[in-house]
Amino acid sequence: MSAMQRRKGRLGESTFARMLQDRDWSVADLTSGKTSEDLLAIDPQGTSWACEVKNTRNMLAIHLAQAMEQGRKRKAKWLLAQKIAGTSCWLVRRQGMQPVVWS
Repeated sequence: MSAMQRRKGRLGESTFARMLQDRDWSVADLTSGKTSEDLLAIDPQGTSWACEVKNTRNMLAIHLAQAMEQGRKRKAKWLLAQKIAGTSCWLVRRQGMQPVVWS
């Protein structure tokens, strides 16, 4: 992964973390992203979420599989946030919930 890709990924993670905090979620930035989720977040109801953040042009099935695996490892529900190219919006998919778009 190039330095530019890492910077783009970190920008996406910090942007999405702020979106969670704006919605009254507590967020821990785990920064590694390779063997664990990008963020660990707790929603206002107290549910823990293993969050995988993708600031990429393509939405791939492997991203969902990665989020699900990280949630399983963490023993938390999984959340996959994918930036919608060309917009300020994110597609947010959460375990047991319908996908939504956040902006």
